[in-house]
Amino acid sequence: MREEAADPAADDAALAAAWAEGRDARAFACLVGRHEGLLRRAAFVALGAAARRDPLLVDDAVQEACVRLVGALARFRGDSAVATFMAAVARRAALDELRKAARRGAMAARAARFAGDASAPGVGVPPGSGGDPAAALERREASERVAALLAGLPEPERSLVYLRDAEGASLGDLARAFGLREGTVKSKLARARAKLRGQALAEWGDA
Repeated sequence: MREEAADPAADDAALAAAWAEGRDARAFACLVGRHEGLLRRAAFVALGAAARRDPLLVDDAVQEACVRLVGALARFRGDSAVATFMAAVARRAALDELRKAARRGAMAARAARFAGDASAPGVGVPPGSGGDPAAALERREASERVAALLAGLPEPERSLVYLRDAEGASLGDLARAFGLREGTVKSKLARARAKLRGQALAEWGDA
């Protein structure tokens, strides 16, 4: 008799185990669907300024991350939160896509295709979220300014700051997902935050 398919309401750990132990396609689909937004945000942050110039890179990175997660989640042993692990996979996929795009010259071609297109997958409030149009514009502009500051950081600091401060990933999870000592994560975060504060004060002042 076939085992019952995974419950889509199950927590991440249970869904990851269902995929790792029984290749439950429903469990895998639930996990990816649940964290698709996180995958896109992690890829967007890892790509830095390139994501703003070439929006399709984010789509490419997420697609590649989903392919990699088929094998990666099958090997996942619960060393970190599932969401943090998935975000780390998306980050690596994004960086690889960036290197591939640079090699084949696709970034320049796509930038030309998207000339004049102001839409880009932001890190903050999603488009069409409603409310006061002026306030929505201010939020969008603030989000873009923060994204621009983040883009000025190197990797892995850029992704560490975002996943820690915006997504709430724990220090332990980040250390395990990135293959770093927890003390190293703390020091990288401290230096990156100090740099961001300095840049923000230089650009925005005390406002």
